[in-house]
Amino acid sequence: MHQRHTTWRRPPRSRSPWTAVIAIALLVILGGCAAYGATSAIRLASEPSRSPIPAPDAAAVVVASPGPTAPMAASAAASIIVPSPEPTPRRTHRPASSASPRPTPGLHPRAHPGPFRMDLYHRGQMVSELQPWWCMPAAMQTIINIIDGGRPDRTYGTQQRLYWLARRLSSDQLDGKGAEPIGWASGLTRLGYGTYVVSVHRSRGDAIRTAAKALRMTGRPVGIVAWRGAHSWVMSGFMATADPALTNHFQVTAVAIEDVWYPRISSIWGPSTPPDTWIPVERLPQDYLPYRRPGVRYPGQDGRFLLVLPVDTVADASR
Repeated sequence: MHQRHTTWRRPPRSRSPWTAVIAIALLVILGGCAAYGATSAIRLASEPSRSPIPAPDAAAVVVASPGPTAPMAASAAASIIVPSPEPTPRRTHRPASSASPRPTPGLHPRAHPGPFRMDLYHRGQMVSELQPWWCMPAAMQTIINIIDGGRPDRTYGTQQRLYWLARRLSSDQLDGKGAEPIGWASGLTRLGYGTYVVSVHRSRGDAIRTAAKALRMTGRPVGIVAWRGAHSWVMSGFMATADPALTNHFQVTAVAIEDVWYPRISSIWGPSTPPDTWIPVERLPQDYLPYRRPGVRYPGQDGRFLLVLPVDTVADASR
C-alpha cells in the first residue's frame, strides 16, 4: 500500500492576541522537558551499573543433613562429605590454644581437674584384617563396633563391603589394592557414624593432641594412618596431664591402640600389638611416621602426619 504525500502549509496567522501567549507557553514547556530528559540521560550515564549480586562459589565440601547413627546399610541416611578434587582436605585441624573451653554437658566420663584417662574399647570389638591388604576396612569395622557398642560384627562379608566402599570413595590417584584415608573418612560418614575428616598435621605431637581432643569431645574413636600410610590403627583412648574438656593446656602421655594387623608379624615393622595396648607417646615414632606412598605423590599430605578425625560439625572441620 502506498502512502499519499501531501505538502504541509503553514496556516495563516490569527489576529487573536492570545495566539502569541499560547505559543510562548508551549515553547517554555517543551524546552523544560528537553532539559529534564538531557539531565536524566547524564545522570544515568554517570551512575554505576547495578548488576545482580553474584552467587557464592560452590563449596569444596558439600554436606547433607546428618542422619541417625545406624549400622551399614545402603539406605542409611547420613551426613556426607564430598571431598574436593584434592585427595584429602588441605586444612590442618588443631584445638584452639588461646582460651580454655567450657565443660560440655553430657560428656562421659564427666569433666574433672587433674590427670585424665579414658578408653572407649571393650573386649572383642577389634577385628583383624581378613586379607593382608584390608587394614583400612578392618579399622573401619573396629570403629563401627566401638561406636555401636552392641554385639561386635566380625564377619568377612562386612569387612569386604567396607573395603569396596573405601576404594570407591578414594581418589583417582589410588594405586594398588588398598584404599586412601579419604575413603576411610568418607565411608564412616556415609554410613551414619558421625562426620569424619582427614586431618593433616606438620608434627606428630600436634596430631596426637588433636586426636585426643577430638576423641574426648565426640566420644568416637580416631583413625591413625601409620607406617607412612601403609597401615591403619584405631585410637580408642588416651592418657593426658589434664582433661581436654576443661583446658587446652594438656600433654598426651599414652594412647590406646587397636592394631588390626594383630596377631601377624611384619617383616619391616615387627610384631603387632594386641587389642587395646597402651603405647607411650615417646614410642610412637617407631610406627607413626610422616605420610609417603611409593610411586604416588599427594601434595599437602606427603611428609605430614595424617588422622581420620571425628568432628561434631562441619564448622569444627574448618578450624
